[in-house]
Amino acid sequence: MIDDNIPALTRPEDMPPVRTQTDLWRHWRTLMGPLGFSERLLWLCFLSADGRIAPVLPQINDVPDQPDRPLVDSLIQICSRICGDFGVESVAVLLSRPGRAGVTPGEISWAQQLDAAATAAGVSLWPMHVANDRELVTVTPDDLAPLSAASG
Repeated sequence: MIDDNIPALTRPEDMPPVRTQTDLWRHWRTLMGPLGFSERLLWLCFLSADGRIAPVLPQINDVPDQPDRPLVDSLIQICSRICGDFGVESVAVLLSRPGRAGVTPGEISWAQQLDAAATAAGVSLWPMHVANDRELVTVTPDDLAPLSAASG
């Protein structure tokens, strides 16, 4: 999805609630502002049951191209604790990186491993998003299917 009409960034409590995939895409697009990144980061967004965004936006630096299973498991365990301790309903993840358009096989692997770990831990996880220097896209279940079929 490409949209040059970027909404103005406001305080988290003033952001519209996230109830749909389109809402989440718009939220990420607002937070990212003009696209262009100098490093690979993983962003975490915590949502309440009514779609309100938590006022914190943790970032993880030095994210490898391919997911590391212990890192993914630790990340999801932390998300599970936050969900339990703070009444968070779901978690959204965005991977930002420098470079051109297109979702890489490594990013699909990130999405697949995060999804598997979240399912195993009972964490409600939105489909992962990827932002690069040209676009912000959703990694959909259809994107994950070929990888799942090849590994299954």
